[in-house]
Amino acid sequence: MPLFDFFKKPSKKEEPSQPQQVDKDLMSPEMQQKRYEAAMEFVKELQEKIPLVGGRPHAGTVLAIAARLAGTNLYRSMNYKQDVKPGTVVLSEEVNQAWPQLMDLFALHCKQNGMDVLSSPLVTEFPQKDKPLMTVEQVQLEYQDQYDAVMKKHGLDHLNAARAGMMVAAIAFQYHCVRAKDIDPQIGTGIVAMGVVEGAKTAPPPLGTPNTIALPKKNNARLVLGEDEAAAREARENGGIFIQLPPAVALTLQAGNMIYAIYEKALLKQIESQIPRIDFVEANVDELFAEWRSKPEDQAPVYVRLIVWLKKNASAHGYEQDGNSWVKK
Repeated sequence: MPLFDFFKKPSKKEEPSQPQQVDKDLMSPEMQQKRYEAAMEFVKELQEKIPLVGGRPHAGTVLAIAARLAGTNLYRSMNYKQDVKPGTVVLSEEVNQAWPQLMDLFALHCKQNGMDVLSSPLVTEFPQKDKPLMTVEQVQLEYQDQYDAVMKKHGLDHLNAARAGMMVAAIAFQYHCVRAKDIDPQIGTGIVAMGVVEGAKTAPPPLGTPNTIALPKKNNARLVLGEDEAAAREARENGGIFIQLPPAVALTLQAGNMIYAIYEKALLKQIESQIPRIDFVEANVDELFAEWRSKPEDQAPVYVRLIVWLKKNASAHGYEQDGNSWVKK
């Protein structure tokens, strides 16, 4: 279902708690409509090139994209005269005063959809799994031209483009925090706030700059093993296949001491498909093998038992060890 299906049309009053401090464009019904239409159009375009992890949108990255684009347009609305190298952090009292107004607008959009996002202190430390997978500069180079074109099409200047960006962020928030529930609302709000500040205080490359910073290419032609969370995180961030059982299934299999058999079968299936490499993460293969080789095998963690299996059998399948990996010859 499209993200924009989870967002309500703006009400006639969009002003934050202190409307006397903002310009007339914020309260203009005509400008509200333009921001709404521009935000909806960009959401549709963003869905065509949204960052995926395991085939699903990565919530922290999607929220950061919207917020950083809003912040970048806030930066441009300041019309700085000095020539600043892209990527430079620019400290500005104007931005310090302006970005909270964008967050008030984000909070208002969220409240229209039943979420009071600023009722608790902002979170500034995020779990590894929720951290954005793109840098500020990557976001700017990948999306700024497309975003700018949509905003100009709807007659929005940079300040109103920043405001439209908070609507995009609210749409993404509504989907990920309320519908999909794949990120905690407080974490999501914190990522949006951080993204606005990052975008507003980072000098962007000029519009039309070719994107010479390639997004990290994920190597999906590998099997990633290790402790479950470490292997899953590595595969999601840098590519790869990983083995992970649903918690309820894992508990059932653990009671019958069947988990290892499932993992070994999955490993063998990848070997039979001639996957190019098998990587262990956050694990020293040789040290673990030396530690466990003389102990009862059924007491070892599953990934350690897989190391023992590979030490004994990998060469027969055409793999040779290279550090903490096995590579197809």
